[in-house]
Amino acid sequence: MNKKKYSRPFGSLILKAGLLAGTLDILSAFTYYFIKTGKNPLNVLSFVSKTALGETTFANTMVQQVTGLLVHFAIAFGWTILLFILYPRIKWLQFNKFITAVVYGIFVWTMMNMLILPLWNNKAFVFKPESSTINCAILMFAIGLPLSFIASKYYSKKQNL
Repeated sequence: MNKKKYSRPFGSLILKAGLLAGTLDILSAFTYYFIKTGKNPLNVLSFVSKTALGETTFANTMVQQVTGLLVHFAIAFGWTILLFILYPRIKWLQFNKFITAVVYGIFVWTMMNMLILPLWNNKAFVFKPESSTINCAILMFAIGLPLSFIASKYYSKKQNL
């Protein structure tokens, strides 16, 4: 029997999945920031840049925003790659796409807020119920949901070859 090769290269899939998750996440962050503050949503990108690269790394706001966007997408690609590494190895992730989305979103939120961001900006995490809940939900829907569906589709097709 002749097996067909899966047509979509893995790198292309990761690129598309990371771009989708990163875009949904940043658009959600922009929307939440604008609703909460009424200020320019691009300030979110400056915050990302200052947090990741240091408060005084770039004085120019546009450079801060561009580097913030690059850092944001680098992080989104990291979470994308991690899910694609874990998905075939942790069998319960394959059980239900929605549960995977929720659990992975909570995992990403926890790691970002309790480990990565405190290490980057040298500040302990302070739990604020409203913003923590909204930001965690954003990660469930913007990162967890699309990535769990894409990984499920990719790995189910791969198994059927």
